[in-house]
Parts: sequence; structure tokens; C-alpha cells
Amino acid sequence: MSPPAANYRAARPEETLEIGAELAARFPRARAFYLEGALGAGKTVFAKGVARHYGVDPRQVTSPTFALVQAYAEGEVPVYHIDLYRIEAAAELEELGIEEMEEENAVVIVEWPDRLGRFHRDDAIEVRLIPEPGGVRCIEVRGGER
Repeated sequence: MSPPAANYRAARPEETLEIGAELAARFPRARAFYLEGALGAGKTVFAKGVARHYGVDPRQVTSPTFALVQAYAEGEVPVYHIDLYRIEAAAELEELGIEEMEEENAVVIVEWPDRLGRFHRDDAIEVRLIPEPGGVRCIEVRGGER
């Protein structure tokens, strides 16, 4: 990752969600958000905020760990939330339909983006969520128009 474009701190999950929505608004042309962080770091909560910005009810956004992809079509653009934690082979990645998602101008939120291989987009907003003592999250953001 390149140097941070911005750093945020969130003391509560609601603040993490708000930061996700704020960043989606700040980068209106962004079509990919790559979320990095340990298990339980708040990636799905952040994804709820991004999805909310596009008109998706955040209560509908759940972790796609076992489904791999959750699709939300009720907003102003399609939103796909992808979790690559369980992806082990490039063939599995091919079956997710990432190219088709990009063709429909969807917003793609990816957890564990280091596994994207050839599907990695250079124009993605990269977000790293780092848990700190006391439940605080440091949220580092890179990419996007500056």
C-alpha cells in the first residue's frame, strides 16, 4: 500500500459505519473498495457504511465469509460485497464473476483483496482497519482522487 491519504479513528462500530459512508461520498467515482484487517477488525461494519451510501439498508449487509459474495441491487447502483478469506485457488476466483460486476458499473467491496490476483484494480480505495486497545479502530485510507 502507498502512504495513507487519510487516517480516521473509530471508538464504536457506528463510527466505523459512518466513516465507510463518508468515504464512499468522498470518492463518488470509486467502484472498488479493498478492505484489509484481521478477523474481527470491522471490515463488514465498514462495508455496511459504503453500501448505505449507495442506498442499501446496512441491516441487510452481512459477512459473505461462507457465501463468498453478497449482492445488493436495491440501491442506486449494484453493490457486491466479496470475502476472499476462504478462496484458495485462482479457479475459485474466476467463478465469482468479478469481471461481470465491473461491466455493470457496480461497486465492489472486497475483504482480503491480497487474493484478487489478476482482478486487482489499481484505482481501488484501499482501507486498512487496525484494532487498538479499548476497542478503537485506526482506519487508514489510500487511493482515490486527491
